[in-house]
Amino acid sequence: MMKYCFVIPHYNHDKAFAEFLPILKTAKLPYIVVDDGSTEDSFAALAALLDQDNDATVLEHAHNRGKGAAVFTGAYHARTLGFTHIIQIDADGQHDINDVKAFIDYSQQHPSTIVSGKPYFEDDAPKIRVYGRRVTDIWVALETWSVQIKDSLCGFRVYPLQSIENIIDKHYIGVHMDFDTDMLVKAVWEEIPLHFIPTKVIYPEDSVSHFHYLRDNVLLIKLHIRLLAGMVIRLPKLLMQRFKQWIDKGH
Repeated sequence: MMKYCFVIPHYNHDKAFAEFLPILKTAKLPYIVVDDGSTEDSFAALAALLDQDNDATVLEHAHNRGKGAAVFTGAYHARTLGFTHIIQIDADGQHDINDVKAFIDYSQQHPSTIVSGKPYFEDDAPKIRVYGRRVTDIWVALETWSVQIKDSLCGFRVYPLQSIENIIDKHYIGVHMDFDTDMLVKAVWEEIPLHFIPTKVIYPEDSVSHFHYLRDNVLLIKLHIRLLAGMVIRLPKLLMQRFKQWIDKGH
């Protein structure tokens, strides 16, 4: 039997999460909020908000360890609670909760597949983020020798816990802003199936971004250097995978 819960990384998003919470609860699923070293005031507000909520589990990192580390903490805890799949979603309400059903429906038919959002944006979305995704798409195509990854930056995903464990048992995974891309590239390397569902992503006017332009761009450059090096080492295997896929399609 498959069991699903949300895993929600949280870092000083208590006000945005308080607004998002009533929407989140319409999905009628348990959720694990992992506070990633927020300020004392922010964590206190989060804890008070969820104190009487039977659907909520709140975990806390003593200091800020990164979004990916928060997802891993939530995933480990979800496994101990008997869940088989986690739904990663952001705390600030930028993801469309109405698409959760489509994600789960596909996942139930394909239990070992990572299901990820493929975002579309309103006209007021920051252009640097929209164009940045296109550049990243080119990098990940080179790193996987495929176009399987339709978007590597969306943080709205269904992860089978077994697939997460298969990836992290064999690979180093970045735990900061590099996490989302790193996970999908390594999933392709491990031949874990991926599926992408179009989903609307919004950027609330009062949203707090934790993206540090210089620091995190340097981090992403290092990520792609590392992934390109890994691709070169695995190139014979990747080419064999692509040849097999080509044969399987009847060519």
